[in-house]
Amino acid sequence: MAKPQNKPTVEQALEFDECVKHWQTVLNLMDWRLERSMKPAKGAMASMQCDNQARLGTYQLGDFGASPINRETLSMTALHECLHVFLYDLITTAQDRSATPEDLESVEHRVINVLERALYANANGQ
Repeated sequence: MAKPQNKPTVEQALEFDECVKHWQTVLNLMDWRLERSMKPAKGAMASMQCDNQARLGTYQLGDFGASPINRETLSMTALHECLHVFLYDLITTAQDRSATPEDLESVEHRVINVLERALYANANGQ
C-alpha cells in the first residue's frame, strides 16, 4: 500500500511563497528573482535550483512526510531554501579556479555582513 502524501494545499503554497519573500528580504537576496515551479520536488519538502546568469532561483514544493504543514514548518523550509540561494555565490566562487583571493573575500564578506545584521537584530529583539 502506498504511503499517503503530505503535500501543501494551494493556501499553504501561497503562505510558503510569502515566507520565501520574507526570507529573501532578511537575507538581502533582492538581486535574485525567486519563483515557484509547479513541478513537485522529489524526495524533499522543497528544493531550489539557482541560475546565476539569470539571477533566478526556482523552488518546488514536495511531500512534507511526517512533518506537520504549519506556519513554522513552512517558514523554516522557506528559510532553508533561501539559504541555498544565499550561499550560492560563495560556493560557486570558492569552486572557481580562476577566482582571486579578493573575489572570494568579497563574497565571504557579503555573507558575513548579512548574517551579522540578521543575528544582531535577533539577539537584540529587533
